[in-house]
Amino acid sequence: MRTIIFALLSFVTFWVAPVSVTAKPVQPEIGKGWQEAVVHVADPAPWVAFFTEDAGWKVASRGRIDPTILKSWNLAPSVTGTEVLLVNEGDSKGWIRLVTLKGIASEPIRPAAQAWDPGGWFSLMTRSRDATTVYKKAIARGWTAYNSPQEFSFGGVQLRNVVIRGPDGVNVSIYERLVPKLEGWDTIKGISRVFNVMTMVKDFEAERAFFQEGLGFGAWFIGNYEDTIPVATNFGLPVNLSTHIPRRSGILWESQSEDGRVELMRFVGLEGVDHAPRANFTNRGIVALRLPVANLDAWVSKVRAKGIEVSTIGQPSRLAPYGRVKTAWVQSPNGGIVEAFEVLP
Repeated sequence: MRTIIFALLSFVTFWVAPVSVTAKPVQPEIGKGWQEAVVHVADPAPWVAFFTEDAGWKVASRGRIDPTILKSWNLAPSVTGTEVLLVNEGDSKGWIRLVTLKGIASEPIRPAAQAWDPGGWFSLMTRSRDATTVYKKAIARGWTAYNSPQEFSFGGVQLRNVVIRGPDGVNVSIYERLVPKLEGWDTIKGISRVFNVMTMVKDFEAERAFFQEGLGFGAWFIGNYEDTIPVATNFGLPVNLSTHIPRRSGILWESQSEDGRVELMRFVGLEGVDHAPRANFTNRGIVALRLPVANLDAWVSKVRAKGIEVSTIGQPSRLAPYGRVKTAWVQSPNGGIVEAFEVLP
């Protein structure tokens, strides 16, 4: 493929467009939740290795980040960035975009965090037909987890789950359905596309209102989960506390779909360290969910009418594999960023 070079402004700065395996611009599905997760990492190599070798994904594109996108993130003109788009082959969403920034100091959003610590996005949630094998591969890489794979029942389904802790304070949650067995999801090789992203919250009601009243999401589930007998948990909660600490949960969706969900959780009775002040594009971790919209200006007006502050510069940028896009972003009370984007003709 030819590398396209654009001259920027009136001085000698160049942006090399991402090289994509996609032949033509992709039009994401509107109204079905977020399309991709933006993950800021110090070095993409460990993540590329895990997802391509252990999870069965592929690299869809690599390149430099359009400076207009960096500007929209309120970063200085001196900051540059590169990105790697990871996709589970056969899936048109639930992607992960790894970004690496140069020319700016950064730190993890959730450094050395406990599971119950609020602030920012906590984990990328995926499915697998063999969570234990993927867990063992991650451990062999020198990664860790909040606990070994644990079994529990939720909503009448018997599950096995493990939350893997990778570099940069990024967690990958892997669910294996035991009974009944998972049907469909034929694209799974190691782990599936990301179908949900979890956030640990300090104020459950404020976060719920942001997504439901503010962004118009509905609720698939809102309630408490509490173990009936002392057990080890997927989040590493002490066994003797498992029956005393309810986990207040809200699983929210833009439409009735298994994909593009957001999950809120609060460990009632545990007060952790709040990491929300570090949740921004500068710092490393799961920084944003990208939400496709049909009309960005209308979306901005609607969200602002709900009293939510919106950051937008109104300039189009290029984002592989969509082509030209306009973007705007908002931030929840808990620090989770949602970046809306409209694909332009």
